[in-house]
Amino acid sequence: MTTDCHNCGRTVADDFDLCHDCMATLVKNLESVPGLVSDILITRSRQDRMSSNLARGKSAETALPIRLDQYDQRPTQRPFDALTNELVTWARDLDALIGGDLDAALDSRGLRDMVHRHRHSRRPDPASLSQDGALDAELAAIWLSLYAHDLRRHPAVTELFDGIEDAITRCRKAIDRLPELSYKGPCPHVGYDEERQPFTCAADLYVERGEDYVSCPRCWTHHRISDLERAMMREIDDRLFTAAEIERLTRELGEPIPAGTIRSWHSRDVIAPHAWKQADGTVSHYWMRRSDPPMYKFSEVRDARMRGES
Repeated sequence: MTTDCHNCGRTVADDFDLCHDCMATLVKNLESVPGLVSDILITRSRQDRMSSNLARGKSAETALPIRLDQYDQRPTQRPFDALTNELVTWARDLDALIGGDLDAALDSRGLRDMVHRHRHSRRPDPASLSQDGALDAELAAIWLSLYAHDLRRHPAVTELFDGIEDAITRCRKAIDRLPELSYKGPCPHVGYDEERQPFTCAADLYVERGEDYVSCPRCWTHHRISDLERAMMREIDDRLFTAAEIERLTRELGEPIPAGTIRSWHSRDVIAPHAWKQADGTVSHYWMRRSDPPMYKFSEVRDARMRGES
């Protein structure tokens, strides 16, 4: 007996409501949830520092520390809560159906390790790489992905498929509609504590590209973007970075230099490495292993680009 796939309409020979391809898509999307959570956490941390309608530079108005929507919530919070509810509800439903021990699985070290291995963010943030523990949405998603065979046999698999896919899609849209923010370094404002001792604010500053001013979300000091950029350049010009790190850094600064271009300059002796980064993160001034990436002085890479090297 055959039937048509609920999602794509293909003929399903074994009479289930989802074909194998659509089931594989569901599993892939479940496995993407930890990365999606990383995107949400990074987006949230950026909103807490700087956001679209708040600490914009072309106005002297006092800004709020986070971006609120009409429900007085972060724009990602409602879809994320819905995703968590959807995943946890279906995980408990499947657990009851197969007679498993979901609570023990959610508390296990192995499942949490799997969650962290799947945390590949689409929105890398050099100043805010999440170190949060595994959340319920991630744990439930990865646990469900391990039971693809049982999921496909679930009597309400069509409802499960639509609910989870819709919840994931809403989260992705909530992230993608937010503006990309560029990191401009820590706030340099110097204040004084109760004992009149000076301290630097150092809150991370983010702006939308093209803005001229930014307001610190912690101390509310206004800064000219060009001044922040010059200070950042002075800070990092003499520091050493790998090609991949320089690519991420220059992208944040709005002047991306691809890692492949840097490696090409190296091979043509346009620039030369000053050190090599070892697997444990330490820096060696001598080449030791083939796998150790070379490190270049940031100012020399920028000079090569300014000379018109290609």
